[in-house]
Amino acid sequence: QVVYQVPLKENHVLKRNVDQQLRIKIIYDRSVEDLLPEKRHLIKNKLFPQAISYLEKTFQVRKSTGTILLSRQCATNQYLRRKADPHRYCRGACADRTRCGPVVVPEKHLQQCRVCSENEWHCGPTGLPDQEGVRDADFVLYVSALTTERCGHENIIAYAAYCQLEAEMDRQVFPLPIAGYANLCPNMISTQAQEFIGMLSTVKHEIIHALGFSAGLFAFYRDDDGKPLTTRYADGLPPFNESLGLYQWSNKVIHKAVRLWDVRGGKMLRHAIYLLITPRVVEEARKHFNCPILEGMELENQGGMGTELNHWEKRLLENEAMTGSHTQNRVFSRITLALMEDTGRELISPYCDTLRSNPLQLTCRQDQRAVAVCNLQKFPKQLPQEYQYFDNLNGVPAEDLPYYGGSVEIADYCPFSQEFSWHLSGEFQRSSDCRIIENQPDPTKNYGAEKYGPNSVCLIQKSAFVMEQCRRKLSYPDWGSGCYQVSCSPQGLHVWVKDTAYLCSRSGQVLTVSIQMNGWMHVGNLICPACSDFCDSCPPERDPPASNLTRAAPIDLCSCSPGLVVALWLLMANLIPLLTGLFLC
Repeated sequence: QVVYQVPLKENHVLKRNVDQQLRIKIIYDRSVEDLLPEKRHLIKNKLFPQAISYLEKTFQVRKSTGTILLSRQCATNQYLRRKADPHRYCRGACADRTRCGPVVVPEKHLQQCRVCSENEWHCGPTGLPDQEGVRDADFVLYVSALTTERCGHENIIAYAAYCQLEAEMDRQVFPLPIAGYANLCPNMISTQAQEFIGMLSTVKHEIIHALGFSAGLFAFYRDDDGKPLTTRYADGLPPFNESLGLYQWSNKVIHKAVRLWDVRGGKMLRHAIYLLITPRVVEEARKHFNCPILEGMELENQGGMGTELNHWEKRLLENEAMTGSHTQNRVFSRITLALMEDTGRELISPYCDTLRSNPLQLTCRQDQRAVAVCNLQKFPKQLPQEYQYFDNLNGVPAEDLPYYGGSVEIADYCPFSQEFSWHLSGEFQRSSDCRIIENQPDPTKNYGAEKYGPNSVCLIQKSAFVMEQCRRKLSYPDWGSGCYQVSCSPQGLHVWVKDTAYLCSRSGQVLTVSIQMNGWMHVGNLICPACSDFCDSCPPERDPPASNLTRAAPIDLCSCSPGLVVALWLLMANLIPLLTGLFLC
């Protein structure tokens, strides 16, 4: 049972904007924990982390999502809606359990039960209040490994779908799925190394179904102005097609066409097809097939329920990842990415033009969650002309420009700010993701007084940080950004360096940092981000008060160093018996 028009609770902690990445929260069902250790490890440590990382780095959302609280299902599957009320009310009672596909949704992810009496005279909330929900996510994915009836079908490795769709409260964007499931059939999970790539592409394929590539959502598509492409009834829902078991889309989304079909004997038959005709899909399909009059991209017309209309036509796109079966070397084409854009998942278009050099000039990943470096580099040979993007680069002669591009070939050599990791003698030490506490640098190498953890973000450094102790000064050659904790308050955004909070009164404000840590003074400058990047409620921007410009008076570590303090205490300890003896005399 799919639940539509789920109102989202406003999130007062973090706010996302169009420049930030899609956030997917994985919830593993108990059935995953019950698998053999090698299969459990494959799912939790390899398949889903890698698939989610790919999708989060590929897509971003057009609007912020609040705390996700799912609607409870109804005991009788009968519900009512009240005018000007975003919630739905079960007739009689809510179901004892709410499911997302085969997975039982945890109680802490659910809204309060809302019911109407049998005669519909009295409607209201009942039972437990709204629970804590899922914060800091745009989509919740419930992952299971259950042997279901569908797993009994031939060659079914996994299947997925959305289960709850957000309410169209602002009437300006496509209502995105906020929750979905992916079930892996236990007997089909292969831990063979040679099958990993195929398993990974299958998981990506299924998650994209849950995110929006689904015939069940075609009727909810909107144009770029936010207008529904399919007519709505008074309750806000499109007409329902009982024979298909889906909400019926309009001919502005799916176009039925007839092709002349060559068969043996020189005969020509009329062959009906269905094409998806959303704007970006049409654009990319015409480019791909070099056909300026192509109506759209043809959908699969075979395979039965679940395959038909839910995939691209295999005959035309063969090994494209969103065709209905896996044959060989799956790849995601621009056509699939275009469809996700048309459903409200915008493509991230990272771009930078800073040459990767030694020392590194650090920056922040686009979502400000990791320290990054621009992967623009010089290649030994000229790049193909279609990948030569630059008319000029700082410090690069014009004749050398064809040699420069991003280091990732499959990104069409387009340079972007890329997360990286530190290695020592070939051994991995840590990555640059600000949210992972294990990435905290060693105190002796923490020049920028950084702090990694769940509440940390990447901030730009205006100058290299310096560690000072007596007459010693140390600085790190690679600088430009670092990870620091932030918090929100009625006064605005605070940046924390060690135990000191620095208030950001406006975007671009320079924070002068001077703190003592582990016997060293750390001195440097950070640039404030916009408060609205991380906080829901922000005061008007203003010039910082004079008291906020310099937060700490200089400390003479030569006169108060730990070694000197210890020496003074030892001296006092030796003098006390002598002084006591003098007084006794």
